[in-house]
Amino acid sequence: MNKNWKFVCLGIILSFIISPGCAYNKSSLPDLLVDNQQIAITANPDAARNDCDTLVITCIDYRFAIANQEFINNTLGLKDNYDHISIPGSIYNLVNPETRDLLFSKFSLSVSLHLIKRIVIISHKDCGGYGGSVSFGSEIAEYETLCTDLRNARELLIERYPTLEVDLFIESLTTEEKPKVRFEKIP
Repeated sequence: MNKNWKFVCLGIILSFIISPGCAYNKSSLPDLLVDNQQIAITANPDAARNDCDTLVITCIDYRFAIANQEFINNTLGLKDNYDHISIPGSIYNLVNPETRDLLFSKFSLSVSLHLIKRIVIISHKDCGGYGGSVSFGSEIAEYETLCTDLRNARELLIERYPTLEVDLFIESLTTEEKPKVRFEKIP
């Protein structure tokens, strides 16, 4: 009952945050769906397939969204061949026993429907799900916690899906004049 109450409260809070944000959208772009206008976007020719090789799990943090797509598509070579689940806090919610079952229910759907063979988890420094970098006390403590949680997440996933390959990455935002996102593979 306590778990359900938390999810209900979260849903109510999110509805108050999301609804006003959508209602006050001041975008200068025209609303293309006014009067039930239909929009068609060309799909990838492989879209008729029922499988993909990889499930990618990332945090929802907007600061990393574009870099994540470039990294996944170009560096990992997964363009048009992966499911993508973005979760606030990314791995924090997977290693947390209170939220783990909810996440596994979403993962299992992807794994079974799309015949997933590999999972890629990308965590990042200064994650709000953990309370940001300041909550760790030092850069070293943050790095060690993220690495430990990534490895624990891999163990949990392999325990449930022993045939899957699980790759782990930490990303960080540089503080240069032109910020960049750096990715590091975690063994």
